[in-house]
Amino acid sequence: MVADFFKELFLNEPLVTAIVAWAIAAFLKLIIEAIQTGKLDWERVLGTGGMPSTHTTPVVACATSIGITSGFDSPIFALAVVFSVVVGYDAAGIRRHAGDQANAINNLIKDLTQLETFKGQKLESFFKRWNVAELKTLLGHNPLEVAVGVFTGIIIAILMHQYLGNLFHVPMPMVTV
Repeated sequence: MVADFFKELFLNEPLVTAIVAWAIAAFLKLIIEAIQTGKLDWERVLGTGGMPSTHTTPVVACATSIGITSGFDSPIFALAVVFSVVVGYDAAGIRRHAGDQANAINNLIKDLTQLETFKGQKLESFFKRWNVAELKTLLGHNPLEVAVGVFTGIIIAILMHQYLGNLFHVPMPMVTV
C-alpha cells in the first residue's frame, strides 16, 4: 500500500515537473548569485528572493504540466493558473514589500545606536536588549525575477513532457456528476 502510494506520486507528471522545476530554479539562483557576488552561498538554494523565483517557477511548471496533461480548458488547470498568479503576486508584491519594510526597520535600529543615548552600544546587544533579531530583508522578488520564474516554469514543463512524458500516467478523465 505504501509502495503504491510512492509509485503513484512519482508517476504524477505535474508533481514531478514541479519538483524538477524547483530544483533547477534553486540551482540557477545559486549560480547567478555566485556570479554576482563571487562566492557560493548554499543558503540561496533554500532562501527566499533571488533570480529566478523558486516560488513562481514550480507552481507555473505544475500549472503548465496540468494544462498539457489534463487540457488547457480543464477546471484543474484554471485552479492551477489562479494559484500561480496568487503566488507570483505574493512574491513580487507582498513579500517584496515586507522585505523593504524589514530593511527600513533594521536601518532605523542602526541609526538609533548612533544616538547619544545608545552611543557605543553594539548593534547585537541593542537587538538583544529589545528582544528582537535583525530582520531578514531578502523575502520577495522583483517583477523580473518572477517573470523569469514564469518563463522557466513553462519551458521546464514543456521539456519534461516532450522528453519524459512517456514515463508518467496519462490522467483519467474527470468524472462529472
